[in-house]
Amino acid sequence: MENTKPNPSKVYFTAMAAFWFIFGVITTFFPALMNMFQTEVGVNAVTTYSDHIWRHDGLDILSISVLLLAISREAASRNLFRAAAVVALLVTTAIMSSIFTTPYWNMLFLVPGISCLAFAVWGFMLSAKVK
Repeated sequence: MENTKPNPSKVYFTAMAAFWFIFGVITTFFPALMNMFQTEVGVNAVTTYSDHIWRHDGLDILSISVLLLAISREAASRNLFRAAAVVALLVTTAIMSSIFTTPYWNMLFLVPGISCLAFAVWGFMLSAKVK
């Protein structure tokens, strides 16, 4: 009988790539959609320069998605899982810091923050299982 159990490494990295791909596409091509995560102060602060920054950030996010998708096809080591978990933890830290220290982000921005925290926890758990 064929092993039908999904490869946890492939699932983890593909899920992370898909999650960030969605945000990368939005920030690159539809930066106005990010307004739903912002307070009125944040929306009122939008300029053509901030749209340019969103586009740049979106392309950065898309590049990470491509890298994660490539990694999902490879055998993952403990260090690779830890590195991905740290990346997710850094994004979580940036999002939480932004929510609580600036007037620009509403609580809906917690959704990607909590999602990234989940990716961090998941990655550390997977790294603990690799010998």
